[in-house]
Amino acid sequence: EKIKVKVQESENIADDTEARLVAEIDAQIAEINAIKADAQAATTKEQIKEAAKKLREKWNRLKHLVRLYAERVVSARVEGLVNRGVVLQKKLDNVLAKAKEKGIEVDVSAEVSQFSEKIAAAKDKHTQAQAKLSAVLDLKAGNATNEQVKAAADEAKALLKEARDAIKEAHDILKAIVKKIKEADPETDISAEVEVEVAQETA
Repeated sequence: EKIKVKVQESENIADDTEARLVAEIDAQIAEINAIKADAQAATTKEQIKEAAKKLREKWNRLKHLVRLYAERVVSARVEGLVNRGVVLQKKLDNVLAKAKEKGIEVDVSAEVSQFSEKIAAAKDKHTQAQAKLSAVLDLKAGNATNEQVKAAADEAKALLKEARDAIKEAHDILKAIVKKIKEADPETDISAEVEVEVAQETA
């Protein structure tokens, strides 16, 4: 139920993908509720043991699927961060262009290059993670083996961590760029362009 709510709340999961994931999660919930009903209706020890066996089997399957759905939610969040990083790149270019127009030279070419590289790396890692998740999710929950689901969740988690780390490093570099621009031109209104978003991203 918690994963379902997170999927529905995610801004970066397309409506058709959200509908499919919610339908799959609802199907899993329905199966668990059916087992729950069997347990509640049980009148013998054997019936309770049978319900418990079904639940164990279901959980052995579900624990990996839950992680897969959870990583899909994380992937959507990282996608949002990457997209905002790309927007920040453009805003940074605008700030530097405006400074140049005013005749103010700011030597941040190396930092800008590093920033762009980090954003590109984050985008690449996110794309790889998304591909691994989609490959298994597109098999539909019932047709992917436990091993495939677990491997996809593990690999996606590692790639998404690398993407988040790259984004954090990009924003650390951006803070250094902002500092240099302010030192070169204290009058530049960077906050409206970049600084506020940097604070939001790092938070």
